[in-house]
Amino acid sequence: MRRTEDSRCYIKYIALFMMFMIASASFAQKELAIDKIFNKYGMQKGSTMVILSDDIIKSYHLDLYKSITLAYDKQRSEEIQQSLEIDKKQAKKIKEVISNGIIYSGYYQLSTENKHKKRYILFKISDNATATLIYMEGDIESEDIVNMLFIKQGK
Repeated sequence: MRRTEDSRCYIKYIALFMMFMIASASFAQKELAIDKIFNKYGMQKGSTMVILSDDIIKSYHLDLYKSITLAYDKQRSEEIQQSLEIDKKQAKKIKEVISNGIIYSGYYQLSTENKHKKRYILFKISDNATATLIYMEGDIESEDIVNMLFIKQGK
């Protein structure tokens, strides 16, 4: 009887620990201005939002991957540009393409207190007037992100 109670207690502790880990992983992104873009447009018609976590992204050394692709109209443009301007103040590495005061593509490696988790924001306006905004965090290096997103691996 005692062994069963110990097992239940152990399972409760594991469940509590897992909930804490999931909550802390998503908290880092929620402190960013871009979170309002995901929340506001993520479920709207015409937007595509992808959220990956757990086993799917562990092989990429990521804890969280979140992206949204949406039509890029004037209102959304202003909201996204303002959010990027706010969040890039936290960045320790910034690479941008700016034309006429508008960020057309951006790479931001955010500073972080946790030395093992790195946080990134990527943004791009495509030729077909859609915008893609990506947030990632994990122990992945910036060179690995470039390789993963832009360089096709040979088979």
